Amino acid sequence: MRLVLDRHLIIDTDCGIDDALAIMMALSLPTTVEAVTCVAGNTDVDSVCENVFRVLHLCRRSDIPVYRGCEQPLGGHYDHAHHYHGTDGLGGIAEVYPAGDKQVEATHAAMQLISMAQQHPGKYTLVLLGPVTNAAVALTLGPAFTKNLKDIFVLGGNIAGRGNVLPGAEFNFRTDPQAIDVLLARAECPITIVPWEAVVDSTIPWDVFDEMCRQESAKSNFFKTITRHTLTYHDEVSSDGFQLGDLLAVVAALVPDAVSESKKTRVAIELSGTFTTGQLVQAWTPDMLPTVKRTVDIAVRFDRTLLSELLVRMLV
Repeated sequence: MRLVLDRHLIIDTDCGIDDALAIMMALSLPTTVEAVTCVAGNTDVDSVCENVFRVLHLCRRSDIPVYRGCEQPLGGHYDHAHHYHGTDGLGGIAEVYPAGDKQVEATHAAMQLISMAQQHPGKYTLVLLGPVTNAAVALTLGPAFTKNLKDIFVLGGNIAGRGNVLPGAEFNFRTDPQAIDVLLARAECPITIVPWEAVVDSTIPWDVFDEMCRQESAKSNFFKTITRHTLTYHDEVSSDGFQLGDLLAVVAALVPDAVSESKKTRVAIELSGTFTTGQLVQAWTPDMLPTVKRTVDIAVRFDRTLLSELLVRMLV
């Protein structure tokens, strides 16, 4: 297994259940998480900040600074995913896992993104796990922001029209399509997108899920507690196993061998539509999307055996 040892991550999150697992994955690998920036999405931004503190405390990494970001999307349809993540974003575990007394940093998340990138050009990898509102605001306020990043990894969108909140749209991109439009149009660093179809394709078998739950560790107990709320959902939509969601963006950034298939393509975002607002569309032929010049990398498929190994190790 090949790990990327020189990554310096900034994780931007709307910390729900899969975001929590994504942060845990990043902290379990030999890399450096420099900061966590928070955005409204799965739940309100204050609950997001508290959830991040819970995860960092669990992983004994309360030294990592946390920044509060945007409360609302630039546009789109803002609707918390409480049906999946619970009212607090982590399956209703607030009383079991207190957030502690650490406070968010004074600087707004978007301004901190600009500052960090400007101070160390080419150093940081930005991993976007929720609506990309903070990144879009950073690009608007500091047009050179992404030019100073090493690269960006995004969990969101879809490449074959499969949605999860609309028939043709995925939650993160549906929540703020205007923000992803800004990012795709203006970003000046490499972008990798992990679409919803890759999440569905990378479902982890239930025997691996059960093995994770059987581990005797504080992280395993946390995993069991926060995922309990999601099991009814998984029974309804995926009898094959557990969907990892945001964790795949972290894996794509840190363990490139886990991406078993990828492709480069030109993409754009649908900004309006009854069933498709937030849908990611691609140029299937050279004459499609003529105004879109740049390509992005799409992580199409993951190695599920390698994913399973990473997941079990994550909870030690």
